Amino acid sequence: MSIFQFKEFSVQQKNSPAKITTDATVFAASLQIYSNVRSVLEVGTGTGVLSLMLAQRYPDIKIDAVEINPLAYEEAQYNFKNSKWKDRLEVIFTDFNWFNANHKYDLIFSNPPFFQNNMQSQTNHGKNIAYHTNQLSFTSLAKGIDLNLAENGEAHIMLPFYEMSLFEKEMKAIGFQCKRSIELRHQAESKIIRLFNLYDRGEVESKIEKKVVIVRDENNDFHPSYIRLMKDFLTIF
Repeated sequence: MSIFQFKEFSVQQKNSPAKITTDATVFAASLQIYSNVRSVLEVGTGTGVLSLMLAQRYPDIKIDAVEINPLAYEEAQYNFKNSKWKDRLEVIFTDFNWFNANHKYDLIFSNPPFFQNNMQSQTNHGKNIAYHTNQLSFTSLAKGIDLNLAENGEAHIMLPFYEMSLFEKEMKAIGFQCKRSIELRHQAESKIIRLFNLYDRGEVESKIEKKVVIVRDENNDFHPSYIRLMKDFLTIF
């Protein structure tokens, strides 16, 4: 499907290596932003779908979205310009390894590449960059967040369980702590598909808030926790 239609916007995804996925859209729908947040940065925007979802949810934020793949950059730019929030969305064609904004962001979020030692495509270099840590390691991602995030800002990251444990070590090494962790599961008894973790530079001993989002119930119908998050976006609800 080259065009994905949401309730309030559409996303062209013909050329971007990273297509729209259930886990990523749930991540954007579950991300909570405080009322004092104004400037937001997405690392690796792909089609731009997550930034579009946040722009729909939060009318007071301005989002910059970094993208290294030229095809994804052009597609995100097209999707932003054809949305009703085009004045609050900007895609930046750059490598996050070298990104140093002229201001600090109140919030940074990312669905980053995470495959480290898996088989890679011999022909699709763009897909390798989108899904593997070749171009952006967890160490570089953590350092880039530290460099570009305001002192009391928040970082929201989506990763599989094991990869999140590796990333968390990198964040702790530079003074960040996990404050909230949301588990995404296909069904209640299924293994964790993804973790959505919130990091800030807060106190080490603070208690981690934990939540669970489930996609399907025991009858394979959509779970209430999934419907609650996605009803403002998906045309099936």
